[in-house]
Amino acid sequence: MKYLIVNADDFGLSNYINEGIIRAHKAGSVTSTTLMINREFARDAVRLARENSDLCVGLHLDLDDLLGKDETGPERFGVERMSRLLSSRRFLKEVVAEIDAQIRGFKNTGLELTHIDGHHHLHAIPELFPLIVDRMLSYGIKTIRFSREFDLIKYPPIGWDEEFFQEMKSLLEKHRIRVANHFVTGWQPYDLMSIGDGVTELMVHPGTKEEWRIKELETLESREWIDTVKAGGIRLISFRDLAEMAID
Repeated sequence: MKYLIVNADDFGLSNYINEGIIRAHKAGSVTSTTLMINREFARDAVRLARENSDLCVGLHLDLDDLLGKDETGPERFGVERMSRLLSSRRFLKEVVAEIDAQIRGFKNTGLELTHIDGHHHLHAIPELFPLIVDRMLSYGIKTIRFSREFDLIKYPPIGWDEEFFQEMKSLLEKHRIRVANHFVTGWQPYDLMSIGDGVTELMVHPGTKEEWRIKELETLESREWIDTVKAGGIRLISFRDLAEMAID
């Protein structure tokens, strides 16, 4: 069986992103989104989430200011630089405290926190991923974005070697934290007919400004997109469904 989670990142970052995500959800394409709890339009995003209770909402963990401080170049989020920063126990404690604060901030909205991913995929930094899993266990969060490699486009990709990937996979299985079998980045051209068996997460960024966001919104609102999903025998699900269903 083919299952597809369509997750819209950046909820709460701007009013035009909030609008794009809700439009794509109402069109029947976006099933899940992740909220940037500390951003200016987060309160508006929470209101919209309450008005659209079937939209599954997770936390878009935002560590840009903390991990990217004093650096603006292409290596800002390079793995080597991140590893140097996180080798400091004092700094690592600051990062963990920020993760906790954002989880608590989300919980205080009263919304169900179903899943976690990271802005610029920073949740996938090897030094951080197992710590985030530990915090998930403390707060009862059941799913997380998971992949062997994340392409950041503007920044160096974050990739895991096979040994670490298998170690993290075993960690998630041990604690019954569910993940999609496949991860696809939606800001690049994607082919729904290539979706295989199992669960695939498609990451999208719809919005009503910025050409690339508008293009994604147009795709997600199109009749052709919905028809292709049906023709491909694909079942749209959310991260909540992934946590609750017995999916092979």
